[in-house]
Amino acid sequence: MSAAAPQLVLDYREGTVTGPAGTVRLEPKVMDVLAVLSRYSGHVVSRSDLLDAVWKDVVVTEATLSRCIYQLREGLREAAVGRRGGDFDAIETLPRRGYRLLVDVESSPDEIRVSGDKLFIELRRPHVLVGGLVLFVVVVAVVLAILD
Repeated sequence: MSAAAPQLVLDYREGTVTGPAGTVRLEPKVMDVLAVLSRYSGHVVSRSDLLDAVWKDVVVTEATLSRCIYQLREGLREAAVGRRGGDFDAIETLPRRGYRLLVDVESSPDEIRVSGDKLFIELRRPHVLVGGLVLFVVVVAVVLAILD
């Protein structure tokens, strides 16, 4: 990593990355890709590891990952050096190997963990928790209504 590379700060709850040029909002899956790359900042992360970590049991094409990497590059460039930041690139592509994050990213270490060879993202998303709780309550109410 370059010593002159800007420091970026991730806010998983807000879905933003902040750098010297400002704050940029990222789509949830793009933020998830950044979370995995930041966990292994400076090291190569394979495309298959990224797909497994971010989409787990969902089947997606590599084009989906390529689109996320493109959006992530654009977002990091904007946060680091602005929209007209020239050829700044925070992510290195290593053909047939994967991707490597080239900038320092500050984030909470408890939000990403590794278990064996698998990557797991534990993003705190309150709206998902509330939605799951509401669904649970509705299912219980329906079951109780059927039993009565």
